[in-house]
Amino acid sequence: MQQHDNLINGEWTKGIGYSPNLNPSNLGDTIAEYTQGDATHVKAAVAAATAAFPAWATGSIQARSDALDKIGTEILARKEELGTLLAREEGKTKPEGIGEATRAGQIFKFFAGECLRLSGELLPSVRPNIGVEITREPVGVVGLITPWNFPIAIPAWKIAPALAFGNCVVLKPADLVPGCAWVLAEIISRSGIPAGVFNLVMGRGSVIGNALVNHPGVHAISFTGSVGVGRAIGIQCVTKQKKVQLEMGGKNPQVVLDDADLAQAVELSVQSAFYATGQRCTASSRVA
Repeated sequence: MQQHDNLINGEWTKGIGYSPNLNPSNLGDTIAEYTQGDATHVKAAVAAATAAFPAWATGSIQARSDALDKIGTEILARKEELGTLLAREEGKTKPEGIGEATRAGQIFKFFAGECLRLSGELLPSVRPNIGVEITREPVGVVGLITPWNFPIAIPAWKIAPALAFGNCVVLKPADLVPGCAWVLAEIISRSGIPAGVFNLVMGRGSVIGNALVNHPGVHAISFTGSVGVGRAIGIQCVTKQKKVQLEMGGKNPQVVLDDADLAQAVELSVQSAFYATGQRCTASSRVA
């Protein structure tokens, strides 16, 4: 059985053991085994990101752009392969998997362009002969905690902007879908991005996620997942004065008005509730 490790400081690093990644549509199909990290691996990844940050934050924006564009190009070239893997480990249909892989590639290419459009502002001051200059700087080391329902698109739309604007990243993917995150990490590792700028640590959320949120060297957290976990992360980040972004689930109403085309309303309501097997934060769960 093929085994896959964490990516820490540009090196593939074993964790404390391996966990099988099972196809939810066929439990007899084991995709591969993926390592399980612990707090010591988070510590090593944050240390690597911290060391890499000064050069990455002040380095060539053209180099950043070229690396992100290269990542996007490879994802798009391999979209069928990646979409098939996604469908196999997450449960989406193959066309949806290919569509998500395509989206991930496009996200990296978009932010390859955004690297070159960094801007600030120059404003007049109320004081004579004084100008006010506003510039934007990277935050530092960013911890990304991503969910299982979009295992390549959501990591992409967190990783790409973080790297584009000069931050270093430690990614903790959902424990149920490590395959897409590992392949994405493997592509990133060959893009020309320096060692330590991007790190992958796989494992349980209660172990890896908690260690990321509480590590003093992590300056910001971006989380997508459940309301309960997100609420706890928000409290921890506010207490520690970390920047935090949360995307959590909700109860989404589908409102059908009296003058609606009923047949079309029924079709769209069903699509809204069950497209992508209903596993979207925007899927409707109430009809009125």
